[in-house]
Amino acid sequence: MKSKPLLFLFLICFSLFLFLGYRASQAVFSEGAPPLQTKGATSGPVLLEEQPGEAPGADPFTLVILVDDLMALNPSLEGVWLSRSTDQGAGTLFFPIFPSQADDGTQRDLNLRGAFWLEESLAPSQEFQTILSDRNLSWHQVLMLDQTALSEINLILAELDPEYRPLNSVGLSGLAYSVENRLLAQSNQALFIHDLCTQLPLPAHNQLAQRALEGFSSHLLFSGTTPAEFIGSWSGIKYCLFPTITISPP
Repeated sequence: MKSKPLLFLFLICFSLFLFLGYRASQAVFSEGAPPLQTKGATSGPVLLEEQPGEAPGADPFTLVILVDDLMALNPSLEGVWLSRSTDQGAGTLFFPIFPSQADDGTQRDLNLRGAFWLEESLAPSQEFQTILSDRNLSWHQVLMLDQTALSEINLILAELDPEYRPLNSVGLSGLAYSVENRLLAQSNQALFIHDLCTQLPLPAHNQLAQRALEGFSSHLLFSGTTPAEFIGSWSGIKYCLFPTITISPP
């Protein structure tokens, strides 16, 4: 009978096609997958604005927004940073978002600054948040502060530590954004953050936190967290890192 040879031939062909299909699917999916990277390995500076957003975790990102005056009718955007703690809470990483480090940074800055205003709830505008989300950025809490808050922080640190000397010799005026000096403003902002971090962990942390909240609460706004929770999360910070910026004191 011819049925047995035909059945045998069918089984051989079926098995062959099944094997080839399996190998082809392996090739297709492996070509699309990114190579695995060893923890800590880098291949040069990374612009966080162009990286995929991370899923929520126990250690969320914080969006830090600096404006000129939160009491003004239309505060001007001066700086935006994304931060998160690392090393089990011993350190904090800071990534600049505005001013942008991208090749088309000037245009990105104009787009983001033009979309920034405060809603009636004092939250950043939805247009502003959408632009950041479209850049694959994500965050779970927001800290917004103005130059009055930064000035008061400087005064408190100087009072707590008589030897405190800011690295940023140009003062708070150097933190203000301008198209002509956008990268200089970014560098000065990084220096200011670095200055604060050199004082960590702060002496009399609880007293400082209380004075900060009582003294300029209208110049310091939180979202997604309470002031006590946010300040408490900084009680164990000992250092700050800027993975995409080289800190160069003037």
